[in-house]
Amino acid sequence: MFTIAEIIEATKGSLVQGAARGQVRAVCIDSRVVKKGELFIAVKGEVFDGHDFIDGVIAKGVRVLVVHKPVKVKDPKISVIFVKDTVRALGDIARFHRLRFKIPVIALTGSAGKTTTKEMIAAVLSRKYKVLKNEGTQNNHIGVPLTLLKLKPVHQMVVLECGTNQPGDIVWLADVARPDVGVFTNIGESHLEKLKTVSGVLKEKWALTSFMGPKDTVIINADDALLSRQARKKNVFKVIAFGIKAKALWRASDIHIHSGRYLNFRVGGKIVELNSCGVNNVYNALTAISCGVFFKVPFHHIVQALKSFEFPQGRGQIVRLGRGWLINDTYNANPVSMRSALQTLQAIETGQKRIFVAADMLELGKQSRALHQAMGVVIGAAGVDVLVTVGRWAGLMAASAKRRFKKMQVFACRDVESAQKCLAKAFHNGDAVLIKGSRRMRMEQVAEFLLASPKGSG
Repeated sequence: MFTIAEIIEATKGSLVQGAARGQVRAVCIDSRVVKKGELFIAVKGEVFDGHDFIDGVIAKGVRVLVVHKPVKVKDPKISVIFVKDTVRALGDIARFHRLRFKIPVIALTGSAGKTTTKEMIAAVLSRKYKVLKNEGTQNNHIGVPLTLLKLKPVHQMVVLECGTNQPGDIVWLADVARPDVGVFTNIGESHLEKLKTVSGVLKEKWALTSFMGPKDTVIINADDALLSRQARKKNVFKVIAFGIKAKALWRASDIHIHSGRYLNFRVGGKIVELNSCGVNNVYNALTAISCGVFFKVPFHHIVQALKSFEFPQGRGQIVRLGRGWLINDTYNANPVSMRSALQTLQAIETGQKRIFVAADMLELGKQSRALHQAMGVVIGAAGVDVLVTVGRWAGLMAASAKRRFKKMQVFACRDVESAQKCLAKAFHNGDAVLIKGSRRMRMEQVAEFLLASPKGSG
């Protein structure tokens, strides 16, 4: 619930029509679902502009509007607030609402594993607290504010994934969320098209700490050299580290993969089990353990939460594929996450072939060619038997792998449909298949094709 005066205060907007008295019960940016009594913010997206739907939302009973373009509203009783940027106004209102609550906000970022880690942290903390989290990957300048606007008195904690693909994204999200705990998974080659270098990635990600003070805490991956070095610099906040190799408060040891299907490890004198054979998920679990212990969740509840954790669809999810396995990691890809996914393919137990269906890794800028060529060498060294690439850039992986690893069977495909035809020939029941590529490459269609094939169901 917001008063019109609060909306004006939060956005520093100007009331250009209507009364300053009154209130709204919620905030909405989608003209299709907005309800009577809600505030409508006319956000301009990549496809639609909310300003084009003003008449429609008024017909639904909306009486308060936030706009950044001149609009014609016939009814003088409708309050119209003018701002410089409606997307910023959305964030401003979300910050205003967040600061009403004296509860911990945990914000996390990194180059890979963000969504899985966010879900693990929320699963652990939910054993003791009522947790609000962003759903799916609502981790940008729209998704984070909309999540915070769902905050209610019943909530005791917030877990937010924060993403970026250009300079300035994270500092804005940090300004909106004002986290008490900042979590960093790793730093690597991601979104280089606009962030340019790995150092640029670190600078952008570390901006999550911009509004943190002496009472706040940062949790980092100590095995990540860039993060570890950054954390050793003079900081006003406290730092907690987790890792496998480096010295850390929460350090995993005795990692054992069982039947290529699940793993366990020792940390803090306890055994933790995960429904995954990917060692990268040990890091994700250590992050959740660090948060859980910090917020005094009993350790046996942490262990239970992690053992029963179900991995999000398309993010390293391991499912039966006939007598073999499918590692569905189709949601997105960059060099960091692709190397991690290959570790899972190496670890999974199979008496048959290991097949990797790899698509373009996008948004890598001038380094695209070199990073795809280098990935071809990594793929060959990982013991892949069959490589099927999809897309122009991924074709460089195929060429690089074929030059170096003569025994590997390699198919370079232009599109998903061609890849499906190649797989129909190469795949046999009992094979382990990893599928990965950037979001726009539609690799989930390859996973659906395999799961529906007779060889994948027998």
